Amino acid sequence: MEINDLLHAAVDSDASDILLVTDAPPIFRIDGKLETTALEPLDPETIRDLCDQILKDKQKETLEKQQDVDFAITVPRLGRFRFNIHVQRGSLAAAIRRFSNEVCNLSNLELPPIVEELTRLKSGLILVTGQTGSGKSTTLAGMIQAINERDSKHIITLEDPIEYQFQHSKSLIEQREIGEDCPNFSSGLKHILRQDPDVILIGELRDLDTIRVALQAAETGHLVLASLHVSSAAGVVDRLVEVFPPEEQSQIRSHLAESLRAVITQQLLPAAFSKGRVAAAEIMVINRAIQTSIRESTTHLIPGVISTNRRMGMQTMEQALKDLLLNGRVDPEIIDEHLQELRGESIKEQSQGLLT
Repeated sequence: MEINDLLHAAVDSDASDILLVTDAPPIFRIDGKLETTALEPLDPETIRDLCDQILKDKQKETLEKQQDVDFAITVPRLGRFRFNIHVQRGSLAAAIRRFSNEVCNLSNLELPPIVEELTRLKSGLILVTGQTGSGKSTTLAGMIQAINERDSKHIITLEDPIEYQFQHSKSLIEQREIGEDCPNFSSGLKHILRQDPDVILIGELRDLDTIRVALQAAETGHLVLASLHVSSAAGVVDRLVEVFPPEEQSQIRSHLAESLRAVITQQLLPAAFSKGRVAAAEIMVINRAIQTSIRESTTHLIPGVISTNRRMGMQTMEQALKDLLLNGRVDPEIIDEHLQELRGESIKEQSQGLLT
């Protein structure tokens, strides 16, 4: 079996992901659902051979030491693929994500107009959040491309690995890959501030040092875009603050209130009358009420502020889902399922807010 044959099959099937695990045939994720291929179940030797076809010596060393390695490759005429190769039950397994050769324009993503407006900001922190596979990377790439096509800016990205590859347009774009061009996010960020950027893209806010430097960059005249694995806009604040020691949290809340500009929280749902998926986006744009909630640790009040400020471009996830239902873009059963799940999470979050 050749890895390129699998990649070709995934593209032909319009799969977003390929999963390779011992004793199961290759699995494709299509429109968010797992689909079993008609191929034979994989044994450990076959998976290792597939991985060896694309692993470089340095990546093999990382895999040997850490039992896990991330990287991306570009295959001509097929696109770019992100690989995570890891060990499970003593044998190799792989998760492969497919990206388009071309960066999507924001208009094609059909996100609320406020998302394009946010790319016009000169400074501050904008976060795109959601679960794995919710389209965070695609939205961030679309925002960078909007700036690239419109403004003369110096854009620097820090990614692990590089997913979408940009071409210079009106902007000058540098893309740095963790492990290849710099050792880690925090190190790359510290040096980025000396490289005269206007816009900084951070693939993911993973640790205290990265968050600290990102806030510093946002407060010193840079526009910083980043992703975070959080399922609600209000939950972003608590997630970021809780990373810091208790004695720093009050100060961090103050910094966050000043530097945070907006949070876009996404999930993807199957489209009603066509192939593909539709994005539902919760939008939080920072105003005085939200700044006060951040400073005073009353984040359980934020959803109410979002729901009553649609004129500013804000919307809760519940409002976004209902809009998709009214426009007939997603089946009612799918919307109902997500609304029930959302309301369950909301009650849990409100309870936690009241207890703290």
